[in-house]
Amino acid sequence: MPELMFENGLPPSDEFRRSLARTIAESNPLDDLLELAEELGDYERNYGISTENFYAKYQAGLSGDELHWMEWAGTYELFMENKRRLESALMRAAVQPESEEYETGHVSEVYGQTSEQACRAEI
Repeated sequence: MPELMFENGLPPSDEFRRSLARTIAESNPLDDLLELAEELGDYERNYGISTENFYAKYQAGLSGDELHWMEWAGTYELFMENKRRLESALMRAAVQPESEEYETGHVSEVYGQTSEQACRAEI
């Protein structure tokens, strides 16, 4: 996952904003998700339990409140949030071209006519 690191404290506000915007633009959500999945796999190998089982115990208050448990839970929550966002973006991208074709009247690959022509033909 992208990180911003500055030596000698934070830079001026405008420089910080530019750095943040550049870092966000260069980030890849799929790479972030894969990195989080790898971290979760490390936890699972170290503690011999699946993340899902660990998280259920953590949520029930059965795992304690040591820092490593909180970090594992936080990593899982971040993984699930990133996964949800990525799935949502993929669904929007999959549906959007069809709706754009209909709204703009582009030629249909199936029927060789515009959406408007296809609608008139059905009437």
